[in-house]
Amino acid sequence: MSPAAALLLRPTSATTHPLLHLSSPKSVVLRLHPSRRRLPVPRLSLTPTTSSNSNNSPTPPSPPAPSPEPAAPPSLFANWSPPRAIWRGLSALLLAGQVFHRVLTGSVHRRNLLAQLRRVGPGSAGVALLTAAFVGMAFTIQFVREFTRLGLHRSVGGVLALALARELSPVVTAVVAAGRVGSAFAAELGTMQVSEQTDTLRVLGANPVDYLVVPRVLACVLALPVLTLISFALGLASSAFLADSVFGVSVSIILESARRALRPWDLISSLLKSQVFGAIIAVVSCAWGVTTHGGAKGVGESTTSAVVVSLVGVFIADFALSCLFFQGAGDSLKYAMG
Repeated sequence: MSPAAALLLRPTSATTHPLLHLSSPKSVVLRLHPSRRRLPVPRLSLTPTTSSNSNNSPTPPSPPAPSPEPAAPPSLFANWSPPRAIWRGLSALLLAGQVFHRVLTGSVHRRNLLAQLRRVGPGSAGVALLTAAFVGMAFTIQFVREFTRLGLHRSVGGVLALALARELSPVVTAVVAAGRVGSAFAAELGTMQVSEQTDTLRVLGANPVDYLVVPRVLACVLALPVLTLISFALGLASSAFLADSVFGVSVSIILESARRALRPWDLISSLLKSQVFGAIIAVVSCAWGVTTHGGAKGVGESTTSAVVVSLVGVFIADFALSCLFFQGAGDSLKYAMG
């Protein structure tokens, strides 16, 4: 055997070669161990890569970014909103115009009108008559005491009749109506507005102004003059009864003095005032009701505000109508003294 062959057949120690391992010293079985060298694994990328060698064309330049436009100066009324009282007043004027137009065109819900007339007239008669009776008796106490000392007891009936017909009866009736009817109108329409019942009426094809507002305004305009006449009669009767029973002034003297002092224009002006007061109460209450928002709290605020604004409007209108109806010097008390 040649030295080269002997070198090739020489056993290799397991400790000298990493791929050979002898299971025992006398065994000739060879075991191959896996190589500890890790092969490189190529990484996959979802984005395409551009090769600088494949395409030597120059990259087109990106368009320049647009320069930001200068901000517009803030407007003077950008964050301004009109006060609530202003737009509610404008809504009341707009609602009054719509009611007037509906009345002229005949767009009135008659069944609802009759229901509101029953509510404003007989429903408010008890409170209005009771208030008128006690107001008449309170004025009688003040007038009879002073006029009797001056010997003018024959003119007491004329003074009471003029005061009741021109001022007390229409104003007191309007105050009672504003407190009882106006608050109810504002609360009802405000509740319907916050619960979206008015939108339901529009969906069903009904106009809320025709169905809800016009009957209430007409009911107040028609019922308040009747209540004013009844209040005037009851107030004068209670005054005559108190003057006769307490101060000794005969009922016939009171009524005769009232007949001499009163003129037809006094009663007509009282009826006209009542109609104007009724329109103010109904329009303001309905306008405040349909502009309600904010849930139950908003309904309460709208009701209170509607009554206050209605009373202020009644007093302002009373002053304006009194200046319009009664100008110059009067001579009614001259006829009342006989």
